[in-house]
Amino acid sequence: MTEIWESGAPPRLLLIESHGRVMRDAGGFRRDAVTQALIGHSVLLFLVQDGVVLAVPGSDEDLDRFQKGGGVLAADGFSLAQRGLDQTPLRPELRVVAMDEVAGWILDPAVRVVWH
Repeated sequence: MTEIWESGAPPRLLLIESHGRVMRDAGGFRRDAVTQALIGHSVLLFLVQDGVVLAVPGSDEDLDRFQKGGGVLAADGFSLAQRGLDQTPLRPELRVVAMDEVAGWILDPAVRVVWH
């Protein structure tokens, strides 16, 4: 695994958010991410497709709590570029990654993956 997972012990959770702010049930998924981070799990929330709109600062209170609670946030660079957000200021500590890195996370047997 890459250094993005340094700070936690198993189980390592990779939560993939492909929905943006407008999805009513999407907030529940992000609240679950907050809960997992606050109880001490090593959690990475990866934003892809329409989910990258959440990479903009102040876009989602659940993600603010997630990051403050120790959760790691990453976003797909291609999805950011497709939506014209690649030159926009993004959330502090957000890591922009490519899908080859994400594929490595998904294939790691020590990582549990949930895609939303």
